[in-house]
Amino acid sequence: MKLLRKIILILFLSLSFPNNQNNSPIVILVSFDGFRYDYADMVDTPNFDFLENNGIKAKSLQPIFPSFTFPNHYSIATGCYADKHGILGNIFYDYDKRSEYSYKNSKDVQNGKWYDCEPIWVTAEKNNIKSGTYFWVGSEAKINGYRPSIYKYYKSGVEPFKKVDEVVEWLKYPDEEKPHLITLYFNEPDHSGHVHGPVDTRTLMQVKLADSILGYLIQSLEELELYNRINLIIVSDHGMVEVDKSRVIDLSDYIGKYKMRGRGPFVELYNHPIGNKRLTSLPDYTSLMKKFGDYIKIYSKYDIDEEHVGVFPESFHYPFQEQIDFFLLSKPGWMIYNGVDSYKDGLPVKGMHGYDPQYMDMHGIFYAYGPMFNQNMKIDTFELIHIYPLLCEILNIEPYEDIDGDLNVLKHILN
Repeated sequence: MKLLRKIILILFLSLSFPNNQNNSPIVILVSFDGFRYDYADMVDTPNFDFLENNGIKAKSLQPIFPSFTFPNHYSIATGCYADKHGILGNIFYDYDKRSEYSYKNSKDVQNGKWYDCEPIWVTAEKNNIKSGTYFWVGSEAKINGYRPSIYKYYKSGVEPFKKVDEVVEWLKYPDEEKPHLITLYFNEPDHSGHVHGPVDTRTLMQVKLADSILGYLIQSLEELELYNRINLIIVSDHGMVEVDKSRVIDLSDYIGKYKMRGRGPFVELYNHPIGNKRLTSLPDYTSLMKKFGDYIKIYSKYDIDEEHVGVFPESFHYPFQEQIDFFLLSKPGWMIYNGVDSYKDGLPVKGMHGYDPQYMDMHGIFYAYGPMFNQNMKIDTFELIHIYPLLCEILNIEPYEDIDGDLNVLKHILN
């Protein structure tokens, strides 16, 4: 009888106080946008070296397609590919919703209708775990009825060390208010990589700055009493490849009546209505492939007997929307435009991403350090969709039921 009463008491307490935060693990997920997998090897980065020697380092972190900022940050947060979570690019048109999403439009960014799947802060909040997000894709919107307990509206120009100070301050809140899941985003070295190129001295200076920010974060956390409960994960959403004005594919002479959506690494073509008939071939396909065939791949939903027209890769997990006739993807380092002057005059970029995620220069970084992780462990490349179930495991919560990520990919890094 005493044993039965004890079991009932334990069950009552576990149901009444689920996931008590007082002594539970804390996770801080940090992203340095556009930090290519090999940047830390190009300059002196003592703080990244510290994580490598005392925690986990992956050979690289493979993004999803397209290898852009918004879809990949939301994949990190949800464990889902783009065709499931709905964020198809930084700017994209959804034909089902009949509207465009743009990272530049705060109304879009803050509208929960765009965000499918369940981000980690929602999963945490549903399990009575407080979360705090400092600039993360999706965190400004109410998703499935939830927001993070603490969140910041995106604002450019915030001094990076100030972000660290604010996040550390959150960890000084009373237990009932303290976030146990924190996300933190920095927009460099991505910005410099675009403007100056991936291996330019000015970009590598931002890599060194990222290392200094990391060191400041670690030092600040070490001063907290709860430091021995903090698990730190450092990631990036994608890498960067060099581009220049000599490697531009100008489609203006080849696509006839087709309209073009997008520019840069890939574009989608769809046609003007001509009665009820759909166009099923490019007007000057032969000339296009003769000039640019080595630098472009063409995918179609139609059965076209052309050597260079292929079936859209299932591995991209990207929706070939019904209204799109052709999808053109350039070789990394090449850019697609409709009118070459639109590139030469308006977009003098020297670095780009968004290409096939299997291309190594599109890969980012993954480091992990803290009491839940093994030490001095090197692991192979993996896809970033597997981070979400890892976060759930650390926080001891059940993941969202419909994800693409798999805990088994990373479970071995936990001690």
